[in-house]
Amino acid sequence: MQAPAETTATNGPQEDGIPVFQLMNPELVSDQYGFFARLREQAPVWWAELPDGSRWLVPVRYEDIRKAHLDPVLRQKPDPEDDPVSDEEGGIWRVYNEHPVVSDPPKHTRLRKLLSSAFTARQTERLRPRIKEATDELLDAIAAKGANGEPVDLMEDYAWPLPLTLICELLGVPEDRRQVFRDWSQNSRDFTGGTTHDGREEIAYRIIDVIKELVEERRAEPTEDLLGQMVHARDTEEGRLTEMELLSTAFIVLLAGFETSVGLISNGVYALLRNPEQRALVEKDPSLMPGAIEEFLRFDPSLFLTNVRIAGAPTVLAGVPVRKGQPVLLSLGAANRDPERFPDPDALDIGRKTSGHLAFGYGIHRCIGAPLAGMEGEIAIGRLLERFPRLRLAEEGEQPYIPNPIARTLLTLSVRVD
Repeated sequence: MQAPAETTATNGPQEDGIPVFQLMNPELVSDQYGFFARLREQAPVWWAELPDGSRWLVPVRYEDIRKAHLDPVLRQKPDPEDDPVSDEEGGIWRVYNEHPVVSDPPKHTRLRKLLSSAFTARQTERLRPRIKEATDELLDAIAAKGANGEPVDLMEDYAWPLPLTLICELLGVPEDRRQVFRDWSQNSRDFTGGTTHDGREEIAYRIIDVIKELVEERRAEPTEDLLGQMVHARDTEEGRLTEMELLSTAFIVLLAGFETSVGLISNGVYALLRNPEQRALVEKDPSLMPGAIEEFLRFDPSLFLTNVRIAGAPTVLAGVPVRKGQPVLLSLGAANRDPERFPDPDALDIGRKTSGHLAFGYGIHRCIGAPLAGMEGEIAIGRLLERFPRLRLAEEGEQPYIPNPIARTLLTLSVRVD
């Protein structure tokens, strides 16, 4: 379904004077940064046409994307959230629509406050020893697997299992109940560029079943993990959580809590392997790693084209009128590569001033787990380089990404560690 070449030029198809591109254009799927760089040179706002024919507005410049995150008119949902739908209605994706990421104030404020105590800097720092321990366990397995010079897939053996293990432990999911989350991660890797994932809904139902089991166990025997805290808030503090909000919030913490970290770890390692002079700086001075993590997030965030907003009233975006009910799609990756905000944006520079990058979003919806993800990345990448000083790509050439215009996740990262 590749669009004609003229659809990526301002003299191509337009609606209301705004140019149009196809969301599933193969050029976008294969080269997100280059594609958006070309859009940025031609117009500040585009229509993205979805496979179903609908069109969403897409700003492509940093400042417009940043301001859109702050515009109170651009909401997660078009109307105030006096939602009359019962917990039993709406199917599995109703569960996905009651967490703070897709909520507006005051509901968003209430739900985010509940989670904030688990993601403070102090609480995050308490996890550092366990992150190191889990990291070293995986590195031991990688060392054994690659001892004879055989290639190792860091996605399969490191980038996916480490964040999954840690987020499961944070919520309190026991080892014997984690297979369904591994199935979800495998389904993410099997994405082939369509608008749906085969089997994803079935896996989502299974995840909710596991969460329901764990909730009931905590009601019978309270725990101090994050899920136990959420159950306590649901059952003892009137008005804090509905049952659907409890399930939905646990669902998104589990999934978002590991998938974004997967991208940070793998994209960061890949960036260093392709930029040996930057790798040498970090290896010579490990104190540079926190700054390097911020540059990895700017340079190649795990979410490229995301953060949908709906106009709750007429507004203006980059000088373009936006009607009520119009969806707006925000690109974190495009913002982070805007040369007006970050000079020479396609170069990896761990000494760069990265303040203001949008890898974790912006404003009230900025990812609450950003400090934890940053610490995971710092430990995972730092200890990997320390353990394997001869770490290198198994073969020349680019590693494949999952063919998805929304996310930036490597399909494989084949390396040699001997």
